[in-house]
Amino acid sequence: MRKLLMALSLLVAPTAWADLPDPAQLKKCEARVDQAMDAYNSKSWKDFFKDFTRGSAALGNEQSFTSIYLDGSQQEFGSYESRSLDESRSSFKKTVGLLIYKARFSKKWGTLSVNFLHEEGDWKIQQLRIDP
Repeated sequence: MRKLLMALSLLVAPTAWADLPDPAQLKKCEARVDQAMDAYNSKSWKDFFKDFTRGSAALGNEQSFTSIYLDGSQQEFGSYESRSLDESRSSFKKTVGLLIYKARFSKKWGTLSVNFLHEEGDWKIQQLRIDP
C-alpha cells in the first residue's frame, strides 16, 4: 500500500519534485539556450558551443556539430522556431540542472533537453539534445 501511495503521489504532483533555479538564474540559463539555438539556425558551430562547459566545448568541433545537429537534427526537425518550458520535467540541484522544453521546429515539434553544470561560479550547458 505504501508503494502504491508513493507512486500515486509522483503522478498527481510531479511539480512538487522539480526544483528550478531562481527566476534571474533561470532567465540567464534560458539566454544560453537562446544563443545556442540561434547558432544552430545559423549553422555556426563555434557560437553553438560558446556557453558549454569546458569538457563539452573541448569535444565540440565542426565535425561533431555537423554530424549531430546539421546532418541529424536539422534534417529531421528543420530550423528552430520556439519553445515552452516543461517545469514538471525540469530540475536543478546543487551543481546539475536539466531544462526540458516542448520545441517547435520548421518541420515538426520535438523535445529540447538541455543539461547544465555549475562550473566556475556559473551555469554552463553540458549537453543539448533534440529528440522526437
